[in-house]
Amino acid sequence: MTTPHATGKQIAKGAAWLMGFKLLDKSIGLISTLVLVRLLTPSDFGLVAMAMAVVSLLELMGAFGFDSALIQRQDTERSHFDTAWTFNVIFGAGIAVFLVVMAIPAANFYREPRLELMLPALAIGALVGGFENIGTVAFRKELNFRMEFTYLLAKRCVVFVVVLVLAFTLRSFWALIFATIVGKVMNVLISYALHPYRPRFSLAARGDLFNFSKWLFFSNLIQFMGQRSTDFILGRTVGSHGLGVYNLAAEISAMPSTELIAPLNRAVYPAYAQLARARDKLLARFMEVYGLISLMAFPVAVGLFCLSDLVVALLLGPQWTEAVPIMQILGLCGLVGALQGNMYVVMSAMGKPKANTLLGAFLLLLTLPALVYFSLQYGALGAAYAQFVSAVVGFCGIVWVFTAVTGAAKRNMFAVMWRPLVASCFMAATILSAHYMLTAFNWNVFLVARLLGLVVLGAVSYALFVFALWWLAGRPASAEKVLLKFLSSKVLANRHAH
Repeated sequence: MTTPHATGKQIAKGAAWLMGFKLLDKSIGLISTLVLVRLLTPSDFGLVAMAMAVVSLLELMGAFGFDSALIQRQDTERSHFDTAWTFNVIFGAGIAVFLVVMAIPAANFYREPRLELMLPALAIGALVGGFENIGTVAFRKELNFRMEFTYLLAKRCVVFVVVLVLAFTLRSFWALIFATIVGKVMNVLISYALHPYRPRFSLAARGDLFNFSKWLFFSNLIQFMGQRSTDFILGRTVGSHGLGVYNLAAEISAMPSTELIAPLNRAVYPAYAQLARARDKLLARFMEVYGLISLMAFPVAVGLFCLSDLVVALLLGPQWTEAVPIMQILGLCGLVGALQGNMYVVMSAMGKPKANTLLGAFLLLLTLPALVYFSLQYGALGAAYAQFVSAVVGFCGIVWVFTAVTGAAKRNMFAVMWRPLVASCFMAATILSAHYMLTAFNWNVFLVARLLGLVVLGAVSYALFVFALWWLAGRPASAEKVLLKFLSSKVLANRHAH
């Protein structure tokens, strides 16, 4: 499978396609969540989180990141794709068996007997999911982001429809379980409908794939423990209700920052892989992307911190009020994650997954004891604070490792971050002042109008502050300049069209 050279225009186009998908995906997810929180209870969400934590633990059997290996290698052949698909089938079958075997032990661990039926049901989805067409990886490898968009959106829409129909019908956690199974089945059908590749059983390229993927496996293992450890720990320490509140707060707080950045990271990975041997060009491209990430992540995360009480009151209802402080802290964790995620992508594209793995292992050793202690002492909110401290330490660690591995200068990274950071602080002061005045003077403004008004005020104030700082800094070549050039070109194009 041939891999075209990635130009800046292709990367921007790919990022636009995938960010467009992510916006649609999160919009669909938000609608789904708003419906589900009124049909299901926090305990239902927590119970499903317990089950999915066990599923995710077993999925580590196949967490070798074969898709990343296929993209990173520039000389892949059919045997590489067939081998990756064969392993996915084997791992899917193995996961299904272990889900049945672990049903009773997992129910005893969580003290939740309902898991005894839930996990065998999810085994069906695991078995079917292993047969998903590996050919769809070529959408990213060949920079065909339009088809990637179609593929991802089709899968999302199917799950959305199924989960809503089942939620209204069953009004219990079983709606989420059955929707997961149906979603796996439909994902397989869609993957074969959209890509002509037809995989065959083969293990001919196992040596080539494992040479790269062995470190990705350990990296994924550590990443899983970092992300899913709260499900195991909180499920045991605070029960299904506290876990449900924490997970919903985490899901919403991740939407603005890390979820907006994730498609950008997904789009630039193939381009980084092509530039892996041209260090200067790779770092130049990274700084462009990092500037855009900073420009987006800071205002969104800070804005959510300021308005989380209104977000919860409007979207979730009074039964979820305890999620507000958790959402604020986890939103800041999302900001830190957004700022460091692209550095991991660069090192992976350079064929340096070992550095990512070792750093993740260090953070895991720090995070797990903190989660256990603080969740026992302070419940779900304590777990959020533990995550934030670990995230900050992790950011310092990844900057140190990244600059050592790539030769990037810390001052250059700070140069693209400081204006969005300062402008976001000014924006926060503006939003909080307006929020306080509306409350202090008892102005009867509908909740929707208040939230929308404050969001618009924050967006306008941030834009003014960040571009004022950019102007005072001497209008350097940066993300602000790229954005202004893009907007001006759109304005001129509209004028010519009329």
